Formats: sequence, C-alpha cells, structure tokens
Amino acid sequence: MKRIAFIILVGALFLSACGGIAATPMPVATAAATSTPGATQTPEGDPTPELLLEITNDPDTLKDPYGVAVNSQGHVYVSDAGKSRVLIFDHTGKLLSKWDAHGSGEGQFNSMGFGGLAIDSQDNVFVVDNGNHRIQKFDKDGNFLLQWGSEGKEDGQFVRAIGIAIDQEDNVYVTDDGNPFVQKFDKDGNFLMKWGGLGKGDGQFSHTTGIAVDANGNVYVADYQDKRVQKFDPTGKFMTTWTVGKDLNATGIPEAIAVDANGDIYVSDYSLGRIQIFDQNGNFLKAISSESVVNSLFKRPTGIAFDDSGKMFVANQSGNSVSVVQLP
Repeated sequence: MKRIAFIILVGALFLSACGGIAATPMPVATAAATSTPGATQTPEGDPTPELLLEITNDPDTLKDPYGVAVNSQGHVYVSDAGKSRVLIFDHTGKLLSKWDAHGSGEGQFNSMGFGGLAIDSQDNVFVVDNGNHRIQKFDKDGNFLLQWGSEGKEDGQFVRAIGIAIDQEDNVYVTDDGNPFVQKFDKDGNFLMKWGGLGKGDGQFSHTTGIAVDANGNVYVADYQDKRVQKFDPTGKFMTTWTVGKDLNATGIPEAIAVDANGDIYVSDYSLGRIQIFDQNGNFLKAISSESVVNSLFKRPTGIAFDDSGKMFVANQSGNSVSVVQLP
C-alpha cells in the first residue's frame, strides 16, 4: 500500500530565526496542456470538468506527490514525497523554484513521507516534515520561519503526521496516522487542543489522513482505514459521518479533503480514482471522473486545492503528476 510515513488535503510554531532556503529559479516549462477528448455526463447531467494540463516536472519528474496548495498569486506548491522536497509552479505548470535540502536542520527535509502542506492568509507555507516528526513554516519564497514538533504521543508531538489544514484565523490542524488525534495549534505553534482517540466510534479514528476546515470553523477528517469522513464543530464535538463510493455501490477510501468557495466538500477517493463532492451534511452531490477506475482522470488521488479562478488541482500519487481541472 502506501504509507510507511505520510494529504487533502495541513504542528506548533517555535519562533526561530529566518534560516532560509534559497528559491532556485527554473525557467523551463514543465507541463504540457492535455485536452479532454470529450465531456462525459455525471448522473446529474452536468458536463465533466475539463482537464487542462498535467504537471509532471519533466525531466526531473515527480515521485509520489501527496500534498498540493495554491497561494494568492496562483502559485502551486506540491509536496513531492518520494523525493523529499517541495516544488513551486506557476499556473501554466512552469517550475518556479524548489526546496530540496535534505537533513534535519532548519528548512531541510528528511524522508518527507506522505504528508501534506497548507497556506495561511499571509501566503506562509506549512509543510509536514514526516521524517523529522515536525511541521515547518516558510514564507512564500522558501525562507525558513519556524518549526515545531518531535517524535512522540504527547501534546505537540507526532508519530506519522499526515494531513494539515488552516482555518480563517490561521490556526493549524494536524492529523497523525500513528497517533489517532487531531491536534490544533495557534498561528505561533502553541498547542491549543486535541480530540479523537483510537476506535471506530463517533469522534474516534483508526488511520487519519486528510483534513479541512470550512468558513464556519467546522473540521472534516478522512479516515483511510475506517473508510469514512467525520465532521466536527470548532470545539472538536462530533457532528456527523459519511462514506464515499455509495453512488457506485462501492466502498471507497477517502484520502484528502478540501472545501470550495461555496462550502461544498471535495473528497479524493484513493481506491476508485475519483473526486466526490458532498454538501456540508455529507449528502452526495456528484463525482468528478469516470465510473471506470481504468479510465479515470486521477491515479490514486491525494491532495486537492483550488485557485481563485475555478481551477482544481489534484495530486496523483501513482500518476506522479498534478492534474489541473477547470471546474464549471
């Protein structure tokens, strides 16, 4: 399977000196536009969104990409897990810079593993550095700002951190598939609270992955092993749960979660190769991609992100690419 150490889809921030990773300008375009052969119809009769291009970063191709996020300038940040680095592209797929220093020092990554990244309201970038059991924070240009975390199961520690998300107040939420809790930190990395615990009951987790926060502060968490999504209020109180794949009478595996500008919930289905869309109560709305996994637009989709122009970016773990899709 996939995770020795690991999206949707996002720590504590010990204020450190700006160490800095120099952004490396890369003038070469790295993706070509891929046209969709024809729009198919969803069960609701809506046309399938158009696949605009696949970002692969040829010839230095992606390897097991996991997280993806877009900043206010439309720059696309990808956690390239298999090569323990973060790559930054413009909206055309041109590589702008890369953060690829390996190690355990400030701004370095060690066996990054399957982990996500997230961007706050100031375009600061938070990266799950799985191998170092920490979260690192950079400015948009890759200058190191601070870090937090260590190996363990106490407050502010991580075993295998995976998902990361940021709310409208720039609080940071982190999931950990080796320690089944959601941890919440303030923008300076101070531990605020946690909830969860091992189990299959309401509000419990077995193998958490993606996480997202809506405009009202509600938190959505994917559980890879229990094959469900759970919704919590801003205090961590359980609200509801649902599964993916029911429209096909199948059992899907939720991986990443993202919330669009309308408040709809997008969930990447790792096993069925689709993005499924739900309302905030977990009611199925539609799915993006074919009902055939073989012909799917997505190959083991993990991270999901949106820009301000209606484009959706999906990291394809086994496809070693990021799909750029124009939403209606």
